[in-house]
Amino acid sequence: MKLIRSILTVGGFTVGSRLAGFVREVLTASLLGAGAASDALVVAIKLPSFFRRLFAEGAFNASFVPLFAGLLATEGKDAARTFAEQIFTLLITILLVLVLIVELFMPYLLPALVPGFEKTPERLYYAIEFSRVTFPFIFFISLTALYSGILNSFDRFAAVASSPMVGNLAIIAIVFGLHAQFSSAGYAFAIGVTACGVIQWLWVLYPAIKKGMYLRLHRPQMTPQVRKFFVVLGPAAFGSGIVQINLFIGSWIASWLPTGAISYLNFADRLNQLPLSVIGVAVSTALLPLLSKQIRAGSLDEASASQNLALEFSMFLTLPATLALTLIAHPLVSAVFERGAFGSEDSLSTAYTLMALALGLPAYVLIKVFTTGFFARQDTKTPIYTALAGIVVDIVLSLLLMGSLKQIGIALATAAAAWVNALLLGYLLWRKGHLVIENRLLMFFPRLLLACLGTGLILEGLNDILAPFYEGGELMRASAVMGLVITGLAAFFIQAYLLKIARFHDYKGRFAS
Repeated sequence: MKLIRSILTVGGFTVGSRLAGFVREVLTASLLGAGAASDALVVAIKLPSFFRRLFAEGAFNASFVPLFAGLLATEGKDAARTFAEQIFTLLITILLVLVLIVELFMPYLLPALVPGFEKTPERLYYAIEFSRVTFPFIFFISLTALYSGILNSFDRFAAVASSPMVGNLAIIAIVFGLHAQFSSAGYAFAIGVTACGVIQWLWVLYPAIKKGMYLRLHRPQMTPQVRKFFVVLGPAAFGSGIVQINLFIGSWIASWLPTGAISYLNFADRLNQLPLSVIGVAVSTALLPLLSKQIRAGSLDEASASQNLALEFSMFLTLPATLALTLIAHPLVSAVFERGAFGSEDSLSTAYTLMALALGLPAYVLIKVFTTGFFARQDTKTPIYTALAGIVVDIVLSLLLMGSLKQIGIALATAAAAWVNALLLGYLLWRKGHLVIENRLLMFFPRLLLACLGTGLILEGLNDILAPFYEGGELMRASAVMGLVITGLAAFFIQAYLLKIARFHDYKGRFAS
């Protein structure tokens, strides 16, 4: 079984990507702070990201990867490549039309998406300017997703997992080289985002060609495989669209908050995304093609074992990460972002927002794992219903809490909605007979919670001891936080070993199999 090895391959490169992303966010905080240009840049990146979830991630992967992997396993490489070429042609056609329309109507689209910006004309001006530069990113990142799905189906995860890291490094290089050339450094970041899409596409194109998957344009044909692709894509796109609409509703709500609130949410989310990306995305990326093949081959016991292992492995890493992000949020934010235009008050506001978001971290990862169980069976409808329930909770709580808690209320609403979504997904997966909880997993969770409790007590005590160092310079703050993190990790793994949670010898055996 190669599941854990695949997870660690994806997760390892994702760590590199997120570290590069941290450098990018540190640059953003230092050069833009939490002001009008920073808020506008967040919106300019969210706009192509909205369509990215449709054309380049969840919905597309849920439709393309199981069909492509199935054809590859049953009919061979030629049939799979023909199918990929048909989707390639349709994707390019749709994306070119989309980019042209959005670019033309950008001055009318942005005021509708973030109406609160009209009260601060500087934010609206920058949002329109930056969005026109960033939006072509969707074209290149969608092509990246197509070739990434092909490579993942061949169990080639390294190039796919490393491409975001290369893209982030490109953004950093462009910002360093160009930020002084513009009236606002936000323009350099916007150029870097689109360049990032181009470089990520080229990064996965070459290994795909080496696997014999050079895709050519064809006249679009509605073959049985293409029809099936759209039958699966429709509900998945609708579901992803609902989730993205919810995110824009969040931006719509946040646009009415004072300048800086959107930036606080963004910086907090970047820190929260590190464990989510390393764990949740890595697990789901490795699990989807494996489950698809096992289910297609009728190996249902193996599929169940894979899903249980994914749950155990992901929670083993997620719960301690949640603990750390809530207990040491302020020193962590201060060490990462507090410099240049980003001051101590910005650190405190971002830290409280991070604590609220982190409460939902286990749920975000569970959603990734549970959704994969449905997608591997080409069931894209069920996740729509659970997402809708989460969205209702998110919107209602955001409106109720934003008045008193501002962006912290929106973060709490997001975390609560994630738990509603995750619990419903898990229940329905179990109800359909696709999730069978093994005794090993039932014995695992109480011991994991005990190890987290012990680690939390150690972190609390050490946090008090190191508090004076947080008031020092950048190097002193960073050293104190690094010491806190290393001690916390050591304490957790020692307890995990003593409580026999991780079963390291078992994981080692699974690596070799």
